[in-house]
Amino acid sequence: MLRKIAVFLAAAFIICSFSACTVQEIDELYSLPQPREEYLQLQALIDAEIAAGSEYSAPTAGSFRQSVQLTDLDGDGANEALAFLAGDEGAKICVYRKIGETYSLALSIMGDGSGCGRVEYADLDGDGISEIMVSWRVSGDMRLLKAYSIKSWASTVLFRTSCTDFQIGDFNMDGTAEIAVLKFEAGAGSLDMYSLDASGEIFQSSAKLSASLMSIDRFRVGAIDGGIPALFVEGQYTDEENTRFYLTDIIISVDGKLKNITLSTETGDSTTKRRYQVYCTDINSDGVMDVPLAEKMLTQPGSSAESYVFDWYSYSIGGERALSASTYHCEADGWYIILPEQWREGFTVRRETNVLSGERAVVLSQADADDNISDLLTIYALSGENKRDRAKIPGRFVLLQGETVIYAARLTGSEQPSEEQRRDLTDRFHLIYTEWNTGAL
Repeated sequence: MLRKIAVFLAAAFIICSFSACTVQEIDELYSLPQPREEYLQLQALIDAEIAAGSEYSAPTAGSFRQSVQLTDLDGDGANEALAFLAGDEGAKICVYRKIGETYSLALSIMGDGSGCGRVEYADLDGDGISEIMVSWRVSGDMRLLKAYSIKSWASTVLFRTSCTDFQIGDFNMDGTAEIAVLKFEAGAGSLDMYSLDASGEIFQSSAKLSASLMSIDRFRVGAIDGGIPALFVEGQYTDEENTRFYLTDIIISVDGKLKNITLSTETGDSTTKRRYQVYCTDINSDGVMDVPLAEKMLTQPGSSAESYVFDWYSYSIGGERALSASTYHCEADGWYIILPEQWREGFTVRRETNVLSGERAVVLSQADADDNISDLLTIYALSGENKRDRAKIPGRFVLLQGETVIYAARLTGSEQPSEEQRRDLTDRFHLIYTEWNTGAL
């Protein structure tokens, strides 16, 4: 009996203790997390600038688009805070240095124009302290690029130049970063590379862009064969009949000098001219950017739509190209597939019309020398309430399952494809996404 009473009292003690703890901490459980004291103090410093007539003015391009950014500029392991502001006196960057647990204003960089386009941080001269590169919006499409040194916490302009945009990277693979500056006016585009040595001396190299280029859509950093850093400039031009075309200029650094490896000395344009608005990407995920060239496919009987297959090429340092992959893009259904190599010769497609509501089907086929058609694979885009049941029809297997659409396939001549065949085709199937690329202008 005494043992039962002891157990009862112990249980009651635990329950009461838990209940008391819950009551005491109930307010904390429902309260919002509080920022650390150092950030509250930093916010107070920024608020003082805003109270004096400034407002937040975040960069509009590049990877760093926050109004307040944290980065270690001086290499001491502690992040500095940079606030991007604008007011009646123009744009500025306030740099706050953290000493101990307290932030203080280390320096202010007064900008040019209405605000900041792109900002980048990189150690250009190898001294362990990052420089700040900013393209200031001067007027319209005009940008003024300035590179600032912050040694001894005093801002010094290392150089300035007009630009359309710029990128940072170790383009000549010497262990330090360079600045690639895009300058563009229709028919007169160029890419300039600026580098600094340990003494602060500036070296410049330049390469021409395609003469026919009338506008620029993409400007980004990638790699060519061998992992060599490269800059990819992509844009549009029109021919004498006002037909729109697209092209890609690929620029690399060779012995410290820039070279456009796709530029033809005969035409003054890139050899990558193409009709369709498809931009370069790493199509086979090998770390190398690939450029697409389109080829019109055979139009099957009963079909009126023109279809194209894309051959994706990687480029070498000498400008030679090699086929990386071939793809078919079904824009209407939002997918593309990387073709098996043996499918490429004579590849053609057709849209199936005798399908049920909520079911769209594209048949991938091959044509021989006499234009005889052999079907290879059917890809279905299934929607509606019974889409899961239709994806399980004998012979079909799921390629990808989304919220509203299931993509399924049926391999011609195979009632039940092997697991290896299913896995291979599933790996080759991809959705077409609208590209979010911070290198886009």
